[in-house]
Amino acid sequence: MLVGALASGQGFNKRYDAFNWGFVQGGFGVLPRSDGFVTFSLSEDFDSISPGIVQFHASILITKIDFVGQKLWEKRSWRPLRSTFPGWVNCCDMLPDGGFVAGGSVEDSTGFDEACIIRFNAMGDTIWSKVYGDPTGNKFWIGYQTRLAENGDFIMVGITDQNGPINGFVLRTDNNGNELYRNIYAYSPSSEGGIGSVVVALNGHLYTAGTRSVAPGNSDRWIQKLNPNGGVIWQQSWGGPWHEGTTNTAVITNGRLLACGGAAYGPNYTSMRPYVALLDTSDGQIIWEREFGGLFHSTQFMVCKVHLNGDIVAAGRAYDGPGPTIDRGLLARLNSNGDSLWMYRYFYQDSIILTGQGQFYDLLPLSDGYTIATGTTRNPAGQPYPPGYSQDTWVVKVDADGCIIPGCNSVGIEEQATNLVGAISIYPNPAQGQCTVKLSLPPSVGNGPFELSLVASDGRVVRRERIAGNGEHTLALEQLPAGMYYVHVADGGKWLTGGKLVLQ
Repeated sequence: MLVGALASGQGFNKRYDAFNWGFVQGGFGVLPRSDGFVTFSLSEDFDSISPGIVQFHASILITKIDFVGQKLWEKRSWRPLRSTFPGWVNCCDMLPDGGFVAGGSVEDSTGFDEACIIRFNAMGDTIWSKVYGDPTGNKFWIGYQTRLAENGDFIMVGITDQNGPINGFVLRTDNNGNELYRNIYAYSPSSEGGIGSVVVALNGHLYTAGTRSVAPGNSDRWIQKLNPNGGVIWQQSWGGPWHEGTTNTAVITNGRLLACGGAAYGPNYTSMRPYVALLDTSDGQIIWEREFGGLFHSTQFMVCKVHLNGDIVAAGRAYDGPGPTIDRGLLARLNSNGDSLWMYRYFYQDSIILTGQGQFYDLLPLSDGYTIATGTTRNPAGQPYPPGYSQDTWVVKVDADGCIIPGCNSVGIEEQATNLVGAISIYPNPAQGQCTVKLSLPPSVGNGPFELSLVASDGRVVRRERIAGNGEHTLALEQLPAGMYYVHVADGGKWLTGGKLVLQ
């Protein structure tokens, strides 16, 4: 698994509306390139059939962005007369030639679903797409994730009702999409289940993760180890008396397998915590398991990966507002023993959108310690979209401390607004003796008062004071040594904006 990429040391936050259509989009994958990143999204789309007649469908949207989040190009892909889906969490993979592979499904106008693998070149153009389904047209096949194997084969996982109940499947093709085998898996003959992710180990073994039904209202985590031909070496299933949510995996060094998801404490996902476990790859036994935060509706990790230094990063969603309908993007970083280093909630906010909702479906650890996450951002809870807004692909890049602006972890925050960095001006900069901090926060934020903190490059808070709100504020800098500092503005536990200050 790729865990590092070239990157510039700068955080950013962006939302992307494909082709300015105002349609629904959402990111399910992010991959590194030498000159930036590529995101894979599901997008509403349309095609002209004849004058005055259009067909609406879903398509795969590929967006190329540079290191600071500026859009370079966007492409779309679909099969004729079909809705085409990129898959689900962490859906896609990169190829040695600079191209990409995505695996999801296609659906015709009658609702018939077939699994689909699409290969793209480095510019996002479709090289080929192939479908894999039931020849009789009676059973569905839906792909969730596709991975590149060491020998160049493609491995897809998903769900099907080919055998009657809903079960997981693993489909293997060669590099041209020609099917090599297709196996259906169930934890036991009497249980339903599904496979949402697969990891290809260096020795060719496969680790699949998903859930399996135990009883009505109760599903457990389910992980298998398969040989390269799809034969089961071992399988493990564990959990409590409720739906445990999704399960995702990542292979780390020294024969260890990382699993993440949610731990449930009530029916219908009403009470959950984010969950991470480390398993022994030889038999699937748990080495350690951890839960994080309070109990909230549907709060869980959707994906987890590993940084080059062994730290674990996980992304997902947090429904921890005043009701179950308010969701935030969730990012966390743990050390290699599963101990929490930080966990923050993120939301989109600007001059019009007030604390928009959103969640993350994929992340990418970068070689400089930064992490980039992608998902979807939506309207504020209980409010319609303002004119010009729609559900969009959302990309957030943070440093090793989870900050868009370095030093936020020193000022006691729990949530971060992700699009208000331009609301602060600091001058003169570089400064001597004192500087002026000018705030132009939108009305959606409120009128203050706010807390302003000055953080040194080593993480020490060297100034902290209350400010009335928007306007100019003088920040005294006497007796502070020269160097790099960061100004942060927060409202209680909510980080709003910040910027860099050089003191001479």
